[in-house]
Amino acid sequence: MRPAVSTIMMPPLFFFLSSFLTLSELMIHRILLLSAMVVSFTTIAKAQSFGGVVSDSETSAPIPNVTVLQLEDNITATTGQDGSFKIEGGGEGAKTLRFISEGYVFDEKRRIAPTNTITVSLRKTKKSAASIREEGYIANGCEITNPEKPEWNIRFEHSPLKGDLAPDPNFTRRDPSAVIFVNDKYYVWYSYSLTHNTDKEAPWDLNDLYFATSSDGETWEEKGPAVMRGAEGEFDHRSVFTTEIFVHDGVYYLVYQAAADLDGVYNRNFVGMSQASSPDGPWTKLKEPVLRPTYVNTPYFDNNAVHDPCLIHYNDKFYLYYKGECNCFDCEGCERWCNPICGLKKQVKWGVAIADSPTGPFVKSEFNPITNTGHEVMVWKYGTGVAILQHQDGPEAKTIQYAEDGVNFEIMGNAIDMPEAAGLFRPSDPENTPHAGVDWGLSHVLKWNAGPKGWMYIQKYKKIK
Repeated sequence: MRPAVSTIMMPPLFFFLSSFLTLSELMIHRILLLSAMVVSFTTIAKAQSFGGVVSDSETSAPIPNVTVLQLEDNITATTGQDGSFKIEGGGEGAKTLRFISEGYVFDEKRRIAPTNTITVSLRKTKKSAASIREEGYIANGCEITNPEKPEWNIRFEHSPLKGDLAPDPNFTRRDPSAVIFVNDKYYVWYSYSLTHNTDKEAPWDLNDLYFATSSDGETWEEKGPAVMRGAEGEFDHRSVFTTEIFVHDGVYYLVYQAAADLDGVYNRNFVGMSQASSPDGPWTKLKEPVLRPTYVNTPYFDNNAVHDPCLIHYNDKFYLYYKGECNCFDCEGCERWCNPICGLKKQVKWGVAIADSPTGPFVKSEFNPITNTGHEVMVWKYGTGVAILQHQDGPEAKTIQYAEDGVNFEIMGNAIDMPEAAGLFRPSDPENTPHAGVDWGLSHVLKWNAGPKGWMYIQKYKKIK
């Protein structure tokens, strides 16, 4: 008699085969089936191991109690007193590890193979000049101190464009880039979509990046697409929008917001980049985003979105300025960041990420956030530092500011009738005055009562002398 375990372990197919096979053939099939089951169980049980040490970047001292998340399989560990950690489990393939600790800058390591020799150095967070001012607002109210220096105060006027960029409710054109002058022509890039596309959920949804040229900055000819949305499954599949142009050593770079899906249109998006040897293209995309939100569950200024990228070359580095958002309705404790005293419904500030190359990798500053306001990013070099305009969403709205180090900005004056989502004309040899980088440019106008999801068009602005 066969042992009972043999018949119990065999599937119905085995008994079907047994009617037609000899005893030796049955034994061979039994061995093959058992081997397949062992292989299957081994595959299921197979796990990967990730381990290493987390230390302070300045002191090299180990950091205990750091949360380490292995993203793909949602496995967490905590560093011990010696800064060491170990994570076991998860299927095959490279993984993403996130390192989160109060008082330190969030870090993320992507495409990590199994190893027990991972070394991570976390940087301590630092307070920017803006963050120090914010503490005063929270403690004493939102009255800002503005010196209103005459040479810094600025006022603007606005006028419609002509040609293909004249207002046309059939086409939504928004968020123009900086304007540059190349080969006797002005160039601008912008977000483009059809106003009456009922599949859109917002004016910036289902966008591509188009460009136009002009001989005088007034009458524009639309040249067509520069960067299109990516294929399904790519990080820019749903929409590419809100772009900025940067030129360095004869290479042209477009940085822009990118959404993989509808959630990326409203919430966590990416910043993508394309490059070309000519302003007319063709443009080649970088395969990976150059900037991502800070993925923490606690309130942080850019844990919801990274928007409005703007790249400049400064102090032999490449500074990628961007707007970060933390939604006060979505995260408990957001009053820490949102200044409820100031009546804000969401927190909007700027950050900066710095790299040695225009294509990155970009490292977020330990001084982030670097502003208390700023729905759009408007930044230009002045003197030996950097000047900015702050538009809305925060206690320092409608101010012009300056930082000698490009990070610790101080209020210098007022801005009146500010353009919305402005793209600055960037002359190749600007005058050394506070307003030389913002003398004129293009901006957009939003009309919510036109089209199923709103209509937007581009206009010109200039500084009033």
